[in-house]
Amino acid sequence: DREDVWANAKNNVTGRPGEPPDNLLLVKPYHWRPFMGYADVNNASGNDLSKKGDDHRPASDKIDDQENDMQLLWTADILRRLHERYYSTALSKEERERATVPSLLQSMRKETLLRFPQVKVVFSGLIPINRQNVNTQIRPHVVRYAEELGAEVLPRVSEEVTHVVAARDGSEKIKQARTQVKGCYIVHTSWLMECWWSISRRDVRPHHMGPVPLLQHAKQQTGSKKKDTGSKERSKERSVLLSGSDPEQSSDDDSEDDFAADLEKEMMTEGKQ
Repeated sequence: DREDVWANAKNNVTGRPGEPPDNLLLVKPYHWRPFMGYADVNNASGNDLSKKGDDHRPASDKIDDQENDMQLLWTADILRRLHERYYSTALSKEERERATVPSLLQSMRKETLLRFPQVKVVFSGLIPINRQNVNTQIRPHVVRYAEELGAEVLPRVSEEVTHVVAARDGSEKIKQARTQVKGCYIVHTSWLMECWWSISRRDVRPHHMGPVPLLQHAKQQTGSKKKDTGSKERSKERSVLLSGSDPEQSSDDDSEDDFAADLEKEMMTEGKQ
């Protein structure tokens, strides 16, 4: 379903008009070839903001033949982490009684881009001019995604910017960031969308426009490892990049292959019992 279906629901208690509830998990649009051509307004997924360049046609107009779709694994990992948080022994009885699925998901999202270090983002070519610098209760989608993930959205390029998220390369903001902000990442919208779909901090490299500032990338890796010493007690499944708010520090292909294999093995074991 589309987000607006849930945002306009009568039981949406977020208090944010036009925005979906915190316990809604948005997933990457996927369309199976045999279902193509059938019109179903209740199953319209809308635009896929992760598409690069000008390819922002409705996802229903495209056929996804990729066999490396990771959304089910991302969702399984989100539910796993959510379960662990609710039943964590670190929570007191009172805290657990107050905990809800929406509140836990909200905190999980907020931690994603809030630390190691906090992402400070500038958008380029993604927000219509008539919605820029306008006080409105309904935030543009990309602004809402970034802020809910813990990032700070800045109106213009400055020395503190860490990421420029853009629809395409070559804008004035991108040129300014490359020449004036050392170590700033220039990424497609697909990076932000993968962070939102997986509630995890994704590797910038597959989404980067132009050469990646490797020194900055290595520095963030080193800093995150020093700060995340407590994570050594996590299980092997929780140590991969899928396991939450860790920075861009592992190979997506190897990590996700391991996670897929472990998940399949566990499901097969449960099925035999």
